[in-house]
Amino acid sequence: MSTSYTFRVLDADGSVFGKGCFTYDGPPGDVDIAHLLGGADGSRGPKLTAFWYHDSIVGTLSLKNLLSFNFTQGEQASSRFAINVWNVPESTHGITAGTASPAQLGVASAHRGNGGELSCKGRKLEFPKLAEATTVVEEGETVIPTVDLVVVIDASGSMRDEADTLSKVVGTAIEATKTKCPSNLRTTYLGIEGTFSKTVFTTTVRNYLTQTAKVDASLLRGRTAAQVSADASKEDAGRVIEDISTHFDWRPGAVRNIFFLGDEPLEGGLSLTPEGQDQEDIEAANRAIQVATQTGTRVHMYMGTGKYSSDAAKHERVRKAIEGEYARVARDTSGQFFASQDSLNAFEAMLEKVICGSKTDPRVTTTEFCCCQEYVEQRGDTAVPQ
Repeated sequence: MSTSYTFRVLDADGSVFGKGCFTYDGPPGDVDIAHLLGGADGSRGPKLTAFWYHDSIVGTLSLKNLLSFNFTQGEQASSRFAINVWNVPESTHGITAGTASPAQLGVASAHRGNGGELSCKGRKLEFPKLAEATTVVEEGETVIPTVDLVVVIDASGSMRDEADTLSKVVGTAIEATKTKCPSNLRTTYLGIEGTFSKTVFTTTVRNYLTQTAKVDASLLRGRTAAQVSADASKEDAGRVIEDISTHFDWRPGAVRNIFFLGDEPLEGGLSLTPEGQDQEDIEAANRAIQVATQTGTRVHMYMGTGKYSSDAAKHERVRKAIEGEYARVARDTSGQFFASQDSLNAFEAMLEKVICGSKTDPRVTTTEFCCCQEYVEQRGDTAVPQ
């Protein structure tokens, strides 16, 4: 391996006047190098493989101009540094400086170039510093996902009081999230076999799928009021999750999301069982999970405040059973579950995860230091001779 050091020549006021660097074969640490021109007798220590020095008086001098060089550091010897570099044989340009230590600057005893002998300007030589590798961290690129979000509501009477509030909450949260981050979001609001006036839910799932998405109505799993009671058809959430997952006109490459708002079991509403749901409700949830998973659709579930019994104990038992199924559908489709007591902030946090652009990992590039002419001739931190 090789090791590089940089050093500077300072003007009398402490500003940088010249810069240099050198490289030798071997690891950093304790070292004792003596280099004489051409590797003459008296040279010792690791081989010096590169040397450059530049200031506005001498110009640029390299290893071939290095008459003598001493660099020692370590616990076994006092640290010192001295250079004597000239454009031999003319010797019209060059600098002799030393001896510098970590605690004391060395004196530039000879300094000659354009303008003649300039050694009496009080310039000093610094002790070298290990040249660290350059690490560049490039910020990751922002990846803006294409996201389709279908917000679906149980359109039965029990949700009427909540529909207006929920539509405002959902819309406000989406707009707030969009202002925080770049997104390519399409949001569609649909009611199950019904709508609510003066809300965002003005189109039914069936009408959207058959008219906008051009799906054959016979392919839909959701039931109509002609097949079951009107309220039951509006509470077929499990079937509707299947229909939207399968037949919605998802954009190519879009991240698919359904956000369902309801307060009843997922197959036609409450059953007559003590828990308010039966095996059909559980199987409806199972099918919804299966189809959503197969189509890569995340289902987020919101459970509103239904009234399930005048008996408080039974009401709580039914509520917990329904809530458990809502939470299971969300969990098993990689979605999120929300209950009526959750704040708007919780919903906004979910939306940020769903629709906000993400960044790729930053790219870290490390370039080993190269003792080179380009380094010593960098402008902007060396003075112009007075």
